[in-house]
Amino acid sequence: MTNLKKNRLEAFTDAIVPIIMTVLVLELKRPEELSWSGLWGIHEELMSYAISFFLLAIVWGNHHHMFLLVKSIDGFVIWSNTLLLFLLSFVPFATGIVDSDPHSLFGSQLYTLLFIGINLSWNLLRVSLVRANKSVKAVVDSLHRDSKSIYTLFAFIVVFFVSIYWHEFGMIGTFVVMLLWVMPYRKIEHAAKRI
Repeated sequence: MTNLKKNRLEAFTDAIVPIIMTVLVLELKRPEELSWSGLWGIHEELMSYAISFFLLAIVWGNHHHMFLLVKSIDGFVIWSNTLLLFLLSFVPFATGIVDSDPHSLFGSQLYTLLFIGINLSWNLLRVSLVRANKSVKAVVDSLHRDSKSIYTLFAFIVVFFVSIYWHEFGMIGTFVVMLLWVMPYRKIEHAAKRI
């Protein structure tokens, strides 16, 4: 497939992620009392909104970086990317469940399980990009063995089990783990600068 197809896939992703972010903000309820104390009354919902928003932004930013050096895509890449977007589209839903009871074990674990699924779909996309770009040394070198993705998966599993004992940790722990991804792939950035 040509670069044009790659650009269409990126444009599709760039359109879907902001829609998910918009749905997230639309789910926020107005405070019962329009005052600072009323605003404080929904501080847990505002915090979960902020966490989910920035988690989506981190995924989008890393997705952009991952595609910097990609030259071609195939059907496997398209469906891997679609699976990632499908799971990301559940972030507002999971956030709403956490908001309904921030101290619930179910909400906490659902949120963490969602990000375990997002991590697995991310790895599937990463592997599919390496397969579709075997001749692009920079892509293979940068994405073939990505220890950060594996560490992230194990960290999410730890968060899942810790949340059994400390329910509120599910969302907070997921956010802390995702902070590993604030700085995107360094190998890709260095390779892109050399081009």
